Amino acid sequence: MKRIRLIVTGIISGLTIVVSAAGQNVSTMPLGDKHRQYYDSLKNMNYDRIFPILGKKAYKAGFDIPFPVGIMLNSFYAVQGIDISNIRIGIKGEDNTLGPVDMSEIIKFQEVTAKGLNANIRADVWVLPFLNVYGILGALPHAQTRVVLAEPVSITSQPVQSGWNYGIGLMGAGGVGPVFIQGDFNYTWSHLELLENVVKTKVAGIRVGHNFRLRNPEQNVTVWAGAMGIFLNNETKGQISIADLFPDLTQQQIDDIKNSYANWHDDLGPLQKEVVDKIVDKMQAYVDGSKGEDTYITYEMDKKPSSRWAGLVGAQLQFSKRWQLRVESNFISGGERYSLLASVNYRFLGPKSKKP
Repeated sequence: MKRIRLIVTGIISGLTIVVSAAGQNVSTMPLGDKHRQYYDSLKNMNYDRIFPILGKKAYKAGFDIPFPVGIMLNSFYAVQGIDISNIRIGIKGEDNTLGPVDMSEIIKFQEVTAKGLNANIRADVWVLPFLNVYGILGALPHAQTRVVLAEPVSITSQPVQSGWNYGIGLMGAGGVGPVFIQGDFNYTWSHLELLENVVKTKVAGIRVGHNFRLRNPEQNVTVWAGAMGIFLNNETKGQISIADLFPDLTQQQIDDIKNSYANWHDDLGPLQKEVVDKIVDKMQAYVDGSKGEDTYITYEMDKKPSSRWAGLVGAQLQFSKRWQLRVESNFISGGERYSLLASVNYRFLGPKSKKP
């Protein structure tokens, strides 16, 4: 169960990257006469920076594009439901190694839900006025997962762990007047506590929004709505010690497992019975005082988000072309997914071009 929590945490870290891209300013044209002087100055300026490529032409055409280089600090909280299938379980120890064998008909989960907090820094560059490239580096200081096993015995676990992640992404953006559209795709690699292999996550998002200018031409309020999709490397293999899998195991829980044998144990094949009996024996030894660190549960399973796509809404307040503050929420009715992002973004012009 703790292993499942680690997998789910990788999904949460993947969510962070695409959400962190939300609300980036896009090219806008003037909305009224009071801003005309500001936009006329943009047309007449001699833009001398490397990025974005074609930036000078964009300004000459009267578009107010964002400063090309940005550093964003994000705080991100998320809840994500996960579906587990095709479960194969084995046991490996100093005295014996068995399996893994198919346990899909025996092991049933009532609930697998993760809650995670991610803090990250995101750096981006507008390579073209309509194309943004970014990278992200984040930490997962706290991730807790509620895992409820329904069969063959009812056990609930809510372990906590930490980790870190990194990723790269692309975002395309464009607008007509104050209305804009963004499309985003990124790839994430997550390294999690007690997890040997890297969790790989692909996240896609689309947003449509409106930019509301304020009295100061450099200030605005932006609101948007859209959808986000999460896609994982489906198959997971690994191993975890008895001590890590069942840190709070009690004698009563072992007794409940043995008392439930009549309902399912006789339906197992010979190798399945041998694996189950060996695991229960090692669990008993752990409760009796064994450290449980010399015996490992091996496993293979498929996992996916309970719902790959979810809606989102967000807003941004731009204090100036250098500073922006934003929030965004990603959600599905019923609570299968929920997230909240809060971030501050600092932007600057970047290196100058050598061309006159």
